[in-house]
Amino acid sequence: MSADKTTPKLPDPATLSGLQLTEQACALCGKRLFRDRFLGTVTYIERDRPVTAQLWACAPDCGARDDAPAPRTPTRT
Repeated sequence: MSADKTTPKLPDPATLSGLQLTEQACALCGKRLFRDRFLGTVTYIERDRPVTAQLWACAPDCGARDDAPAPRTPTRT
């Protein structure tokens, strides 16, 4: 059975910002979403519990490669 070429490789959740994990920013380029397309779901560990997040990307395509890690946005401390 051949692999589906239309399914993008999802970014590692450890490389994504909170905005990207909460469907507010593109999972590929990190920019704020206004029009979007569904990429898939990822599961990551937060506070020793698994969390599932839906990943969304710019639509039309933002031009960021689906297999490239998205830039992290700075967090306030």
